Amino acid sequence: MSTTDASIYVEGNYAPVSEEVTLTDLPVVGQIPEELEGRLLRIGPNPIDSVDMENHHWFLGDGMVHGLRLQGGKAEWYRNRYVGSKRTVELLGKPEAGLVEGDIGPNTNVIGHAGSTFAIVEAGGKPVELTYELETIRDNGFGDSLLNGYTAHPKYDPLTGEMHALCYSWPGLVDQLQYVVVGPEGTMTKTVSITAPTMPMVHDMALTQKYAVVMDLPVAVDFDLAIAGSSFPLRWFNDYNARVGLLPRDAEDESSIVWCEIDPCYAFHPLNSFDTPDGKVIIDICVYKSIFDSDRNGPFRDSLPWLERWTVDPATSRVHREVLDEDTQEFPRVAGRVLNQEHRYGYTAGVVLDGRDNVNFDATHKHDFVNKTRETHDHGAGRQAGEPVFVSRKGATDEDDGWIITTVFDSNENRSDVVILNAGDIAGDPAATIQLPVRIPHGFHGNWVRDEVTPPPA
Repeated sequence: MSTTDASIYVEGNYAPVSEEVTLTDLPVVGQIPEELEGRLLRIGPNPIDSVDMENHHWFLGDGMVHGLRLQGGKAEWYRNRYVGSKRTVELLGKPEAGLVEGDIGPNTNVIGHAGSTFAIVEAGGKPVELTYELETIRDNGFGDSLLNGYTAHPKYDPLTGEMHALCYSWPGLVDQLQYVVVGPEGTMTKTVSITAPTMPMVHDMALTQKYAVVMDLPVAVDFDLAIAGSSFPLRWFNDYNARVGLLPRDAEDESSIVWCEIDPCYAFHPLNSFDTPDGKVIIDICVYKSIFDSDRNGPFRDSLPWLERWTVDPATSRVHREVLDEDTQEFPRVAGRVLNQEHRYGYTAGVVLDGRDNVNFDATHKHDFVNKTRETHDHGAGRQAGEPVFVSRKGATDEDDGWIITTVFDSNENRSDVVILNAGDIAGDPAATIQLPVRIPHGFHGNWVRDEVTPPPA
């Protein structure tokens, strides 16, 4: 298959769904824990019209958000909605309400913070506020407080209630990144500019109690591609000076950042990170050898990701890399109560190649970094699990006391389930499986948003 062919990113469970639906009376196998009061939210690209197979990129499809509301041990509703960009509204023939700037609404992550729900994307896009039922309200730079665009991956600190982010913005920030802090009340409280040699793709960041960690890796905007009108002007640079920066969280400017060299690679998603007593930083992270080199339509045909531990040493200005699990996997997550602190457990989705070199996701993995073991939940033949979302049990004292919630596409029946696993016994039978008559496509990211964080309308 040509590496300039986008077909693998619009076929199977990558294919868009054609309708917005609202479903109730959903069948459940097992028992939904009554403590789960809130919404599982997911988002991803869902092209609304036909795509150019040579030039389409998986990351650029129209944003569609999916939500499952749980209450009182029941699945109250499932609904999916496009994020209402001007283009989407026009093509759907909807009233011109809830319009957001740009042709494509955010499609990369969906979060709850300070009583609101936001669809978010990187590279200059503003957060888009959604109703509890996932209808578009408006662009909302967190109360119009952002100076530029935002990111798809803010890092929440459970000890302060803040969200920390590393942002890049095309074309507004050609030679700099911005470290942005949004406070518990939902408005920006801090911005620090960081000089960059070009415009790197900083999809995510790492955060510890001491540092905001900048991953300046060899994928950046190719200005020739941008000037030529490429829909995705980012590519791999073989001669890039790959580095990881440690910026103290209390810094007022970039002068105190410590840059540490790293062997060339790329990483979208850290699992978690923390400070060590001897002054180093540990980052557990899914790593690619390279991306966007020969594959101009998505991330998977250049290399597939595995799990590493990075030890960042500001004393030597170097990053030591150690492979933790060479099996391919992505979408790493950790329990929210240990974010930015030392963790024992982590969770990932397995990545597999089928006979046509199409990439799909299969098992849900649980890593024990103390015992150096891995447990796996096999969802069954023809069933493909998405990103694992950890939900802690209220009052939990053990790190893994809670649930893993994930969407599972059943290729045998061409529909999806939402599966709730007991995180303490991840290989065991699910606590509950909510059966949907529709598909939730392989998207990007999502979160469990408790009703106490973002409450339903009165």
